Amino acid sequence: MKVFESTMINAPADKVWAVMRDFVGLTVWSNAVTGAHITNGKPADQLGAIRHLDIVDGSVFIETLVAHSDKEMFLKYDIVEGPIPVTDYVATMRLYPVTATDQTYATWSAEFDCPDDQRKAMQDIVGNQICAGGLQALKEYFETKS
Repeated sequence: MKVFESTMINAPADKVWAVMRDFVGLTVWSNAVTGAHITNGKPADQLGAIRHLDIVDGSVFIETLVAHSDKEMFLKYDIVEGPIPVTDYVATMRLYPVTATDQTYATWSAEFDCPDDQRKAMQDIVGNQICAGGLQALKEYFETKS
């Protein structure tokens, strides 16, 4: 299954990337993440860094950073453990500068497998709550920060 969400952020891409590139920085801008830390001692921008996320509903996600590029402004992670019934989950957060307006086009996509009877629920949870909700929180962070 694939989900894709996007938004425009009224801030330059380099400023948005400076915040988003931190693999455990979600506590700064996300409404859903109440705590985040690296569990295996690696730097938060090093491939293989494993993060523990505490979610506002009390659930926990364990995720691994599998790709990261400052030049291309993206990070990719997988879910090792979590409360949702998915397997082979890989998500990508990516930024593109909109040079004409000094804004940022931000995307968050995910590919994963799930049981057929969970497809609609996972579309809502991953597509709407995680990806779209996360992008909206990132956008709001920059709108209220300045």
